Amino acid sequence: MQTADQLAEQVGRSPSAVARRLRRLRASGAIAGEHAVISDKAAGFPLSAVVQLQFERHSASDVGRFLQRVRASPNVQICLELAGPFDVLLIVVAADMEAYNDFTEAMLKKPPVLRFETTFVKQKVKASLAVPLNR
Repeated sequence: MQTADQLAEQVGRSPSAVARRLRRLRASGAIAGEHAVISDKAAGFPLSAVVQLQFERHSASDVGRFLQRVRASPNVQICLELAGPFDVLLIVVAADMEAYNDFTEAMLKKPPVLRFETTFVKQKVKASLAVPLNR
């Protein structure tokens, strides 16, 4: 993350003008958050998986409870609701295979999940939530 001084130098504005603009962007929600990116391995989670889920039924209450479990799980990095053969895609981290199996027991083997497929990540080539700003 860059300081207001560093950003100001890059865009040719004063640091105070950049700081004001950043405050406005944060207040408006245009900047949704600022995060440090910590290595999964350094944090003790070397196992990453892409998990695709299909729901048995799509009742709002069942899906809502499932999504609450997902939001509460520190192992879920990303959760995307999908249109297509699967209903949800999760990016999950775990300390090891036993921890991943514990995660599946607690999270995925309960309604409304009908089935899930896991693909384990060999290598993260790129991981970013950055949005392109130049169109």
